Amino acid sequence: MKRNTMMEERISKAEPFEIDPEIGLSDAQVKKRIEEGLENKVQKHPTKTYWQIIKDNLFNFINILLFAVFVLMLIAKLPLTHYFFMFILAANIAIGLFQDIHARKLCDSLKVVSDPKGTVVRDGQEKEISANEIVLSDVLVIALGDQVLCDSVVLDGECQVDESLLTGESLPVTKKKGDLLLSGTFLTKGKVHASAVKVGAANYAECLQGNASVFIQPKSEIKRSVGIFVGFTGFVAIFIGLAMYISFGVTTGEWIGFFTNQDMVKAVSGSMVAMLPTGMFLLTSTSLAVGVIALAKKKMLVQQLYCIEMLARVDAICFDKTGTLTDGTMAVIETIPLDGISEEEIKSACAKVLAATKDDNATAKALRASFGEESVSASSVIPFDSTLKYSAVSDETGTTYGFGAFGFLPLSESEALKEKVQAVASKGRRVVVVGRASQPIQDERAPKDMLPLGLVVLSDHIKEDAADNVAWFQNNGVKVRIISGDDPVTVAEIARRVGVKNAERYVSLEGKTVEECAALVDDYAVFGRVNPEQKAALVTAIQEQGHKVAMTGDGVNDILALKTADCSIAMASGSDAARSVAHLVSLENDFSKLPEVVHQGRRVINNLQRTCSLFLNKTFFAFILSFLFLILQSVLGDDYRYPFVTQNLFVWECFSVGFAAFFLALQPSKDRLKGSFLRNIVFRSVPAGIAEAVSALIPLFVVVLEPSWFTYLTDPQEIYQLAITMAVFSFTLLSLVILLRVCLPLTSYRAAVVVGALVCSVVAFVLDYFNILDIFQLNFGVRYSGMTWGFPLVVFISVLVSTVLYLALDALSYLIEKKTEKHLPGEEQK
Repeated sequence: MKRNTMMEERISKAEPFEIDPEIGLSDAQVKKRIEEGLENKVQKHPTKTYWQIIKDNLFNFINILLFAVFVLMLIAKLPLTHYFFMFILAANIAIGLFQDIHARKLCDSLKVVSDPKGTVVRDGQEKEISANEIVLSDVLVIALGDQVLCDSVVLDGECQVDESLLTGESLPVTKKKGDLLLSGTFLTKGKVHASAVKVGAANYAECLQGNASVFIQPKSEIKRSVGIFVGFTGFVAIFIGLAMYISFGVTTGEWIGFFTNQDMVKAVSGSMVAMLPTGMFLLTSTSLAVGVIALAKKKMLVQQLYCIEMLARVDAICFDKTGTLTDGTMAVIETIPLDGISEEEIKSACAKVLAATKDDNATAKALRASFGEESVSASSVIPFDSTLKYSAVSDETGTTYGFGAFGFLPLSESEALKEKVQAVASKGRRVVVVGRASQPIQDERAPKDMLPLGLVVLSDHIKEDAADNVAWFQNNGVKVRIISGDDPVTVAEIARRVGVKNAERYVSLEGKTVEECAALVDDYAVFGRVNPEQKAALVTAIQEQGHKVAMTGDGVNDILALKTADCSIAMASGSDAARSVAHLVSLENDFSKLPEVVHQGRRVINNLQRTCSLFLNKTFFAFILSFLFLILQSVLGDDYRYPFVTQNLFVWECFSVGFAAFFLALQPSKDRLKGSFLRNIVFRSVPAGIAEAVSALIPLFVVVLEPSWFTYLTDPQEIYQLAITMAVFSFTLLSLVILLRVCLPLTSYRAAVVVGALVCSVVAFVLDYFNILDIFQLNFGVRYSGMTWGFPLVVFISVLVSTVLYLALDALSYLIEKKTEKHLPGEEQK
């Protein structure tokens, strides 16, 4: 708000300039505005702000709890060996900050390429400049598809503006001379000269964003799931810690003494540190950041972080024909005059419309290249828009000329004309009909029953890689729909050429309601004559069937559908407005990279599901043992408190989880994502957590039954410490077995990860056995002396029993998951 107020004050004190729309500002006037600080420089609103990056990595809920445990341990004056989890935490924070900041900087550098540019008039010349180079009072030239870069007042011309990005209302608003254009809106029709009346922080759109108190991310199942689990585990950890404190206070009467009782603090810290899935939070953030970086290297700008998750879940994609199947360039290949009409009449009619409307879309460019422009004294003009699908001009005599799509330009139609149009369209050609009337334009509509002059046939250039792209999506379980504003016959023929399944099933949505469009989504693969509202309705209908929908587009008519889709991809060469609402922008205008983009999304999320289950194994292990020993402590006294300290889990946490998760998160994975993220990781983690708890309990029960099986020691404390050592070996070895199961089916890469974790674990225990780690004030809190032949036997039995239990529970969990799995319409349960 402060920046906004300061800019408003500068604007109010600025010297007003008398501006001629044809001349604009002079260089001297531009220089004066720059000296006054009246440039259109605005704060960028990136995928993540630096404060958001710091907060997410440093001050998240898990880290705050671990810092609290750290302080508790300091108060109790525990030895340095107990604090090694803080080094792991610090490394996690450092890695997370590095990856997020690197991703942020890379996105910022790419945004320079995709940031909108505008046309201004200065010293009588039109020139294109970046949005932040615009100054107060600049004369802007704003045409169809252009985004309004700063609040401006219309000087001349007339247009229709879509203000939905600001107001949510998709109906276009007509703007005439003297009307205000708000920054962030875009033109859907017409062309105007406008004077910038607000710049920078004073712009309406900037005020809206500046008033937002939170950073809003797109809806994400991963974010929600991780948030739920982190909150739940944090609550349970706090509950366990408080319960241990209360139990100690009730049984001893020493409420303050708890904080200096090292044995109790060891138990509380060991339980809480084991329970909190520290690395999972980091892994999620880092994996998404790595995904952003990987996509950026492919010149794909990620504008919303969690759209990477949507990429992984996409199972339906809607292609707009232009820019995806075709490259958007066209050429006139034939002019077909009707009886009694000459080619010159057709060319003259088109040239007059082009001169008056100044249309600059692909069709207009192709017609202009062939027919040029012919000066006309226009009394009324209808520039092309995606709703009317035609352009027209009335001259001073009242004669109207127009061209556009058959069925939209109001011609006096005949069966012969319809047959000619269909014959050409069936060959995959675009057909433009040309007409003339002796009546003028009325109420911004061409007169009815115009005389048809003939057809202009244009060819779309099909992209060389279109067929490969379509084939990849269809072969990878993604349903392809083609949605276009063009003639359905033409679109269907192009779809057939590039291999779209069921391309022969096409329909025109001309005149159909939104409800009728939604009902047709299962019956057809190609939709033609689709207006913007119908495009959005089709996307919504597919989503309501349970699909995750991606939408590609580059024009103003794609905006509503792009905003509706779960994941939207726009071209850098497309309209400013399309880029502003898209989740992803292809900076090289290359949709052939879409398969790699989806690969990246699937890699990130599939690997996250696999690796997060490793972290949660330890969490469920700690849940079970913490509750069990809390009950024993409450009933039998403090001698039966939670037995494990923080360094007991060092090898498990560092190698079976941390080391393995890091490398598994980087592996390729192209499998289609299925099921809920939280559901998937819980079903994989609970059996492992139960088995890990059992592997730890078996050696502890052996102590009660017959300690002579594994030791010749007689001192109860020494025997108990050796039992803890057996438990540590047991759950560490079992963690490697679980890692092997998670890595199935094995590839050479996954096998290397398992072997690497095994080797690192063995080396770590060897170093600890020979006290080499004492150099770093580190040990695993285990005892190696006093063993007999029974020690490895007990460990082996414990691991064997726990492995069998794990495999049985894992199989049962898989059966339950499959039985309760939800299926999309048309899918069969296998």
